Amino acid sequence: MSVRNLHILLIHILLLSLFGCQSVGEYVDASNATTSAGSDVSTSPSGVTTSPTLTFTPEATHTPMPTPTATPTPLPTPTPFVCTEQMGTTIRDTFISGAMQTEEIRYTVYVPPCYSNYREHRFPTLYLLHGWPMDEMHWEKLGIIRIMDAWISQGLIGPMIVVLPGVSNPHGMYINSSGGDYSFEGMIVNELVPRVDERYRTWDEPEGRAIGGISRGGVWALEIGFRHPDLFGRVGGHSPALSVNHPLPAYDPFVLVESVGPAQRIYLSVGDQDWARAWTIRLRDSLQEVGANVTYQLHEGSHIDDLWRLGLPEYVHFYARDWPHDVEDLPSYSIRMPSSEPDDNFQ
Repeated sequence: MSVRNLHILLIHILLLSLFGCQSVGEYVDASNATTSAGSDVSTSPSGVTTSPTLTFTPEATHTPMPTPTATPTPLPTPTPFVCTEQMGTTIRDTFISGAMQTEEIRYTVYVPPCYSNYREHRFPTLYLLHGWPMDEMHWEKLGIIRIMDAWISQGLIGPMIVVLPGVSNPHGMYINSSGGDYSFEGMIVNELVPRVDERYRTWDEPEGRAIGGISRGGVWALEIGFRHPDLFGRVGGHSPALSVNHPLPAYDPFVLVESVGPAQRIYLSVGDQDWARAWTIRLRDSLQEVGANVTYQLHEGSHIDDLWRLGLPEYVHFYARDWPHDVEDLPSYSIRMPSSEPDDNFQ
C-alpha cells in the first residue's frame, strides 16, 4: 500500500471514530429516545425532537417598607384663666415722711380681683386725695372700693390699682403749705409714688397713672398734676377749694395751666350750689384758653359728701375710660428686685 493510500485510510478511521461513536453520558430510555445528560432537548414518540417550554421564575421584587413616622403627641391647649373673684384686696400701710417733717402717712392700696394671678402685667394706678379735715378713709366711705369691685368684676372698667393716702395731722402741712419738695406734694411725688411703684406691679408711666382729689385734696391734685405731667396723665379736681387757696405763684394752678402737658386730660366737677363753683369755672376757662384737654361737669348739690358720692361713677369713668378693659392688653411686667415690706406677696 502506498504511503498516500495509507494516509487516506488513517483519515477515514479518524472520521469514523468522531462521528460513529456515541457521546459520553448518553443513555437510552424506555422509548429508545436518546437524551444527552444535561440536555433540555427531548424526542417525542413520533420521533420529532422538541425543546421543553422553559419556565422562568421571576426574582422576587423587594419593596422597601416605609419608614415609620413618629406622630407627635399634641400638647394640651392651655385653658385660659377666668377670674371668678368678685372683690379686690385692700392693704393698709404707713411710713414716716421726710418731706412733711417726719409726719406719719397712712395709706390704703386697693388691688383688683385676681391681681395675684396676673403676674405678667402692670396695672394703671389712681391716686385719690381726701378733703379737709378728713383722712385716707374719706374716699372709701364715699364708696370707691364698692364701685371698683362691682365695675371691675362686671367688666365695665378694666382692673386697676387705687391708692388712698392720708395725713395723721390734717391741720398741719396739708393745709399750711402750698407745694414743693417739702410739702404734701413732695411726699406724693418723691416718697409715695416710688414706694407704690416698688411694691406693686404698676403701669409706671404717665398714661398709666392718674391723680384726683376732693376740695383741699382737689387743689393738691391740680397743683401736683400740672407740675408733673411726666408722672400723671390724668388729673381731676372735684369741687377744688381754689377760692381759699393762697399759694406761691410757682404752685398756683391758675399759673400752672401753662405747664399742662399736651397729653394730659383734666377733669373738673362741682355742684350747682357749691361754694367752689365760681373758681372752678374760672380755672376751666383758663385751661380752655391755653388749649388744654379739659372736661367740666356740673352736678346737683353743695360742698358735702352727698355731692361727691353721687358724682363718683362719673369720676371713675373719666379716670378709667381709656385704660384697657382686658388684662391681657395691659403692659407686660418685668420682675423687679423683691422688697422686704409685708406686702411682698402683691408684687
